[in-house]
Amino acid sequence: MESEFEAIKVGPRHRRPEEAEDHLNALSSILEKASSDATQLFDHCLNLLVKQLKVDRAIMVRLGDLGLETFWWAESKHSGLASSLHIPDRSFCTLAMEHPNRSLVIRNAGADSQWINETGFTELGICSYIGSVLREGGRPIGVLSVQHSKPNDFSRSSIALVNAVANLLSRTLEVEALKHELRLTRDSLDLTSAVVEDSALQSATSGLPNQRYLEVWLRANLFMARRRGEPMAVVLWHWPESPRRRKVLNDISSSLRGEDLLVDVSHDRFLLLLPYTPQSGAEILIDRIREAMGEIAMGGTFWETELDDVQLHMAQRRCEMALKESLKKQDLAFTWRFLRPEDVENA
Repeated sequence: MESEFEAIKVGPRHRRPEEAEDHLNALSSILEKASSDATQLFDHCLNLLVKQLKVDRAIMVRLGDLGLETFWWAESKHSGLASSLHIPDRSFCTLAMEHPNRSLVIRNAGADSQWINETGFTELGICSYIGSVLREGGRPIGVLSVQHSKPNDFSRSSIALVNAVANLLSRTLEVEALKHELRLTRDSLDLTSAVVEDSALQSATSGLPNQRYLEVWLRANLFMARRRGEPMAVVLWHWPESPRRRKVLNDISSSLRGEDLLVDVSHDRFLLLLPYTPQSGAEILIDRIREAMGEIAMGGTFWETELDDVQLHMAQRRCEMALKESLKKQDLAFTWRFLRPEDVENA
C-alpha cells in the first residue's frame, strides 16, 4: 500500500532535484519573516504550505473541551474542501492524534482500502493528506495538516517541510502559553496587592480577608484551577469570639501556603480554600489547625470547578451539611466530616 503512517521514512520518489531546495528556501523564508506576533507567523506558515505543496488547505486544529477544534487555516483560491473546515474531528486529524510520534501521510485515499471508508474521504472529500502532531511541553495538543481534494504523490521533502513547520509552530504555541500564564500571574499579584491595601476587604473582628476579598480572589484563581483540572479542598467551621481567636486565626493564615486562603465569611464562620490539595493532604492540615484552635467542629468538601457553579455556592452548601453532621457528634475530638458531591446525590 502507498499510504501509511510515516516517521519521515518514505521510499525514494522521482522528483526534480530542485524541489527539496525549494522547500528549504521556503522554510528559510519563514524564519526570516518570523516576528513576536504569533498570529502573523501562523498566517505566513500556513499560506506558505498551501503555495509550496500546491494543496487546497493547510489547517491547525487543537484539542479542546469538545474535541478537536479548528483555530487557524489557509486555503487556496479554488479549494474544494469547504465542508471540512469546522468539523476536524471527522477528518484524518483524529487518526493523526492517535499516533503522535509519526506523521500521517495519505497520497490517494480513494485508491487505498485503508482510507477509502474513512469519513475524511467519504464525507469531506479529502483525498490526500499530511498530518503532523503539535505539542506543548511534549504533550500532543493538536495537529498541523495539509489537505487536498485530489491525489498527491507527496515527496520526502514535502513531508519534511510539514514536520519542520509543525515543530516551529509547537514552539510558538508553548511560548504563547507561557506568556498567557505570566499575564495571569501578574494580574493575580496586582489584584492581591490592591486587595491588601483596601481595608474594606478585611474583617474588622478577625483581621482576615472577608467575603468581598473572596470574590476578588476567585476571579484571579478560577482560571488556573480549571486549567489544572484539579478540585479545590474547601473547609468551613464556626468559632465564636474569644480573647485568643484573632491571634490564632492570623497565625494559621500566616502559616498557609501562598496559594491557600482563609476567609472570614461573617457571623463567626470561617472558610479555608486549598487549591490542588487531595483529601489526605487537607486532613493533615486540618489536624494541625485543630491543634491550634482546639476541639471545634469542621466540615469540608471538594469544589469541582468543572461541575459546580463558578461562585462556590454548591461547595459551600456541602460544607454546611458536613459541618452539621460534625456538630451532631458527641465526641468533639472527632468532629471532622468530609462530603463529596456524590455523597449529597446519594443521600
